[in-house]
Amino acid sequence: TQIGEYLGREPEYQNGFPLKLLHEYLTQLNFEGLSFDEAIRYYLSGFRLPGEAQKIDRIMEKFAERYTLQNPDVFTTADAAFILAFSIILLNIDLHNADIN
Repeated sequence: TQIGEYLGREPEYQNGFPLKLLHEYLTQLNFEGLSFDEAIRYYLSGFRLPGEAQKIDRIMEKFAERYTLQNPDVFTTADAAFILAFSIILLNIDLHNADIN
């Protein structure tokens, strides 16, 4: 949980080190040939997402950039991949949140 909190920090925090670390983490992952949902699961197997939407946004935006780079035929832009990834995460949170009726 703490890893996800740290990686999702605002870009100004510690001169952008958490964002650089997230970028470096992503360079170690190979999403080539994985379906989109498999790639998300693989990406998130190393840490838990934080609870704050802005942090999730930053973490999933970097994922979408990397996924699109390694699978250029799946999405036309990284923005399209990001919108889908972020939506999947939010829907999953809603599905498993007992406080939502």
